[in-house]
Amino acid sequence: QCPIKIDVPSFRAKFFHFYHQRYLRPIKDYVVSNVEYVAPLMAKQAKLFNYFTATKFSQKVAEKCLGMTDLPLLSTPNLQQQLIQLGHQNASLAQLESLSAVEKQRVLLIVQDPFTSYYDAKVVADFVALTQKLGFKPVVLPFKPNGKAQHIKGFLTRFAKTAKNQADFLNRIAKLGMPLVGVDPAIVLSYRDEYQEILGAERGDFHVLTAHEWLKQQLDNGTLLFAQNTEKTDRTFEPHQWYLFPHCTESTFMPNSPKEWQEIFGRLGQQLNVEKVGCCGMAGVFGHEVQNQKMSREIYDVSWHKKLNGKDPHFCLATGYSCRSQVKRYERVELKHPVQALLEILA
Repeated sequence: QCPIKIDVPSFRAKFFHFYHQRYLRPIKDYVVSNVEYVAPLMAKQAKLFNYFTATKFSQKVAEKCLGMTDLPLLSTPNLQQQLIQLGHQNASLAQLESLSAVEKQRVLLIVQDPFTSYYDAKVVADFVALTQKLGFKPVVLPFKPNGKAQHIKGFLTRFAKTAKNQADFLNRIAKLGMPLVGVDPAIVLSYRDEYQEILGAERGDFHVLTAHEWLKQQLDNGTLLFAQNTEKTDRTFEPHQWYLFPHCTESTFMPNSPKEWQEIFGRLGQQLNVEKVGCCGMAGVFGHEVQNQKMSREIYDVSWHKKLNGKDPHFCLATGYSCRSQVKRYERVELKHPVQALLEILA
């Protein structure tokens, strides 16, 4: 949204890349850049790691030694446990390839991201439940690092390798002819922006949709029949007034996304009001760094706090994981992702 078209995340990553070829990096940079590799391992014993993360001693160590504060806790139960409860079954590549053209039309492939899958897993599980309720067969793909954390801290050489591995995997999966969908807009859009910049022609032509892009496609194609699983085909839904707080990256790259969310909610007889907010102050891991606490809070208070003030948080929705984390820090409430609100409406 910069009026002179300066891509702040891009030049920041490049600055860190060159700067730290001469000067030593702080330990926290290495911790952040490896989170996508460590989180899947920690999630297997989420309660144990959460216990130690939440202790005051651990928090003080993190602040003094790493310069990090308010570290998020892993989801419990973890994503795999929640998917089992939903009856979700993973499908192998061979099984997906063997599906007929008709069967493939009702399948979507969910691309995991490290933040939602391991720290806000209910969003992914609820998206799976929503698509099941709509008559589709969701398949959650195996997690593979996206490299977003590496890019944030300017590990561009490592990021290029991570991006190439993920791009090769997604290009292979894309050949199945089934839609690839992700729930966090910042991660989904990194495939279109950061991946294109770092890989160029080697990126390939895979395309990952955001949740609302996929839902909108189904609406336009006439395949999203909200009432198909009910006895009454003319089912009506109790109307509510909802408030959408979009992720700033999503608003920049996809300026029509709020209107498309409104159209989706309108199909269910819901009024979705779009709040015009700027950055929430989290900005990747910026909001977790001790040295940035004052600025992070001031950025949050400028728009998010004012816009949330006086509203019932139950009806306030945020598309970004980082935004929901920031609200949870300062307001002590958990906002839903829009797909969770849709699932609630259809319940």
